[in-house]
Amino acid sequence: MKRLLVVLLLLLTALATVVIFAPAAWVGDWIAERSRVRLVDARGTVWRGSALLGMSDGRATTLVPGRVDWRLGLLPEPGAEISHPWLAAPLKLAVRDKALAFDAGSARLPAGVLASAGMPFNTLRPGGTLEARWSQGELRGGALTGEVQIDWRDATSALSPLPSLGTYRIRVTGRGDTATLDLHTLRGPLQMEGSGRINGVRVRFRGTATAEPSSRAALDGLLGVLGMRSGDKVLLAFDT
Repeated sequence: MKRLLVVLLLLLTALATVVIFAPAAWVGDWIAERSRVRLVDARGTVWRGSALLGMSDGRATTLVPGRVDWRLGLLPEPGAEISHPWLAAPLKLAVRDKALAFDAGSARLPAGVLASAGMPFNTLRPGGTLEARWSQGELRGGALTGEVQIDWRDATSALSPLPSLGTYRIRVTGRGDTATLDLHTLRGPLQMEGSGRINGVRVRFRGTATAEPSSRAALDGLLGVLGMRSGDKVLLAFDT
């Protein structure tokens, strides 16, 4: 009996050691199995670590500037705190009633990072600044409750010679089942409008794009890439 207790104690000690000091790379492995996001050069432990953030297209990984830091906890509820230079404040997450809850926050990042997401951004090679704001909300089985607003300011593209295409706003509003998606032009020679719906991982969007008369020649090539022409407009369609 004493030998059995000693063995059990050793096993529990070993298990506790693995749990407490589990390497941060395990987080990266878990995320890589479920998404295109990659954690590179992970340091620390599962509970408190940091890594470079990257996006994979299946062949290569494009790294994002700056390291992401995280802290995981179990009390008073399972959750995490994530920090990155682009975040205005650490992003706080919590698991509640089988949903991932998040606090309100904001971020500012270069639009060029969109190229790492693949088509069509790697062709458009966007520039400018993305300013994101989101309300307190939750994700439950892929369904969003809350609101996310993204402003693409002083937008540029490698396919256009213009110093600025304009500024655009995308707003996603989720009410727990289906989220709506709206695109509006705030200003600029390239006018884009549209709306759509998000159901889980499926996104359906329909809209139009057109150029102001004085900029049509400069934007002709870009408009040809964005969608199918219909008179002076281009039809925007996105369906995953």
